[in-house]
Amino acid sequence: MGNNNLVVKNRIYNGVDLCKLISAVLVVLIHINETGTNLLLNTITSCISTIAVPFFFIVSGFFFANGLEKTNDKQKYFLSYEKKLIMLYLFWQIINLPLNILIYVEKYPDAGVIKYVFLLCRTIFLCGNGVTWYILAMAEAAVVLYLINKFRLNKILIALIIVGFLLLVGYDCFYELLEGTVYNYINKGFYVIFSWSNNFIMKAIPYMGIGYIIYNTQVENYNKKVFYKIGMAVSLIICAVVYYLKQVTNIYILEHSNIYLFFVPITTVFFFLVSINLKLKMSKQLSLKCRELSSTIYFLHTYIIYYFLDLTLGVNGNFAIKLLITLAICFVVYIIVSKINNRFLKFIFNIK
Repeated sequence: MGNNNLVVKNRIYNGVDLCKLISAVLVVLIHINETGTNLLLNTITSCISTIAVPFFFIVSGFFFANGLEKTNDKQKYFLSYEKKLIMLYLFWQIINLPLNILIYVEKYPDAGVIKYVFLLCRTIFLCGNGVTWYILAMAEAAVVLYLINKFRLNKILIALIIVGFLLLVGYDCFYELLEGTVYNYINKGFYVIFSWSNNFIMKAIPYMGIGYIIYNTQVENYNKKVFYKIGMAVSLIICAVVYYLKQVTNIYILEHSNIYLFFVPITTVFFFLVSINLKLKMSKQLSLKCRELSSTIYFLHTYIIYYFLDLTLGVNGNFAIKLLITLAICFVVYIIVSKINNRFLKFIFNIK
C-alpha cells in the first residue's frame, strides 16, 4: 500500500511485489483462524502471519524514502502521499461507521450520545478499526519521516525506532508480567488512547523507520541473500519453538507472556531483505498484478470472512474452504475492477 513505485535506481523490486501478495494471504490467515484450536495453524498465524503488516510498513518506509529522494519538490510529494492515504482512510471509515455505531450501542446500551460520539471519535482519529488502522498509522508515521528527512534528524529517528520497539515489546510480550510496575501504567495509557499496540508509535514509526534507513544506507546486498534467508529461517524457528513451549508447558514466564513475539521484528527485517534481493523472471505486468491483488485482498477480506463466511459456514467453519473462498472472491473483484477501469473503484482498492 502507499504510493510505491517499485523501481529504485534502475533496480526492479518485483520480489517485493510477490512478498506483498504472500503477506496479504498471511493476513487473511489471521482473521480466519481467530478462534482456532489447531496447534499447527495457531503457530503459523502467531509466528508467521504476524510479520505481514510489519513487512508492509517496512516496504512503505523504503519507497517513501525513495520518493523523497527522487523528487524535486519534497513537500509536494509528501502532501500528495498524505492526501491519498487520508482519502483512502476516510472512505473505509465511512463504510465501517454504521457497524461501529451498532457495536457501541450493543456494548454500551445505557450510554449517552456524548459517550457514543467520544468512542467514535477515538476509533476514527486514534485507533482505526479492522484493517484500516494500518492506513492511519502509516499517514502519521509519514509525517515523522518527512520531518526527519527535512531537518536531517537521522539520530532522532533511530531513537524513535528504539523507543517504539521497547514500548511494543513491553505491551505485546510482557503486559501481564509487568502488572503493578511503572511500565504497566505506560501500557495502560496506550490501551486507553489506542486500545491496542497497532498504532503509529509502536508499529508504524519503528517499521517504516527501518525501511527508510535501509533505503538510505542501501543495506540490500545480493551477495548476502543466503545470509538473509538463514537469518529469517532461524528467527522463525526460534519463534515457533517458543510459541510451542508456551502451549504445551507450564513454565511461568512463557505461560504469562508472549515472548515469541519478540522475534517478529527480527524475522520481518530479514523477510524484507530477502524480498529486495530476490531476482525473479517476472514481467512488469505480473509484478504489478501481484501488488494490486495484495491491496484488494487486504482491504476486502475481513468483510468476506466476518459478514459472509462466518455467517454461512460458522466461525469455526473449515479453514481451507474459507481461505479458498476468500481469496477467490478477492481475485474476482480485482479482475472486475480492473476490467471496468472505474477510477473510484480502483482508488479504494489501491489499483493503479
